[in-house]
Order: sequence, then C-alpha cells, then structure tokens
Amino acid sequence: MPTPPLSAPISSVGNVVDALHLSRRLHLTAIEQYQDQAVHFRRWGYTKLADAFDADVEEERGHLKLVTERLEYYDIEPECGHEDSEWPRHDYEGVLDANYALEYWAMNVERANVIVARNAGDEITAKIFAKLLKGSEASVSDIEATKKQIEQIGLDNYLANKV
Repeated sequence: MPTPPLSAPISSVGNVVDALHLSRRLHLTAIEQYQDQAVHFRRWGYTKLADAFDADVEEERGHLKLVTERLEYYDIEPECGHEDSEWPRHDYEGVLDANYALEYWAMNVERANVIVARNAGDEITAKIFAKLLKGSEASVSDIEATKKQIEQIGLDNYLANKV
C-alpha cells in the first residue's frame, strides 16, 4: 500500500480505500441497471424514458470517474466488481421500486462514506462523497415525485407522455 497523505492516520487509509471501492461497486451497478433499462424502454418505444435513463448512465459514469480518480490518488487499482442488477422488465412501477432501492442504498453508503473519510482526516474524499450523496438524495426525491405523479394521473397517462 502506498504511503498515505500526511493528514490521514495510517490506520484510516484502508477504511477510505474500502469506502471508495464500495462506492465504485455501487456506481458500476447503477450504470449497468440504468443502461439496461434505457435499452429496454427504447425498444418498447418510450424514447423519453430511454433518454432519461441514458442521462442517468452518463451522470453515474461521471461519479465513477471521481471515485476512480481518488483511488488513483492513493495508487490503488480499482476493483471492477458490482452487484447483480435486478429489476422487473415489464413493470414500470417495479422498475421505479428497484431504482429507488438502489439510490436509497447509494444515499446511505455515501452518507457513511463521508463520515469514514472525515474520520480519516481526508476532507477531499469526504467532499467527493458529499457530492455523490447530494446526487443520490436528488435521485431518491425524483423517484418519489414520479411515484406521486403516477398516483395522481395513473400509469397509462404517465407513460403516454414518455413516448
């Protein structure tokens, strides 16, 4: 393991690296899930939905890059594993539930990662995790708003606007 920055206690660097690896795994999972959903919805003719999921993929790739760059700062090789992506292919409300679970998990991981990085004295990594946390919180809020819209106007009306 490389020499840690002077501001980080040696025993804490491993925790920060573990947090970075977990965040990376989480973003790889999101990229796969949202990319698969974009392809699926485009095939079914929901172009606006597909475009929105494609935008989510690009946002997640940006987050992945931040985490990977921070691992590179520590001279640590990034791990390439991720969680299995599971979502119901023909149930949009189920897709929302699956994405909500993923983003809620991300929100909790990033919140904990901020604390890990701060406890290690690594404010730069803490700021990265705080930025990622803000994105996950926004995604959770957006999914909640979408569920509310569907509740109010019905799934068919909602999807009719996504063609």
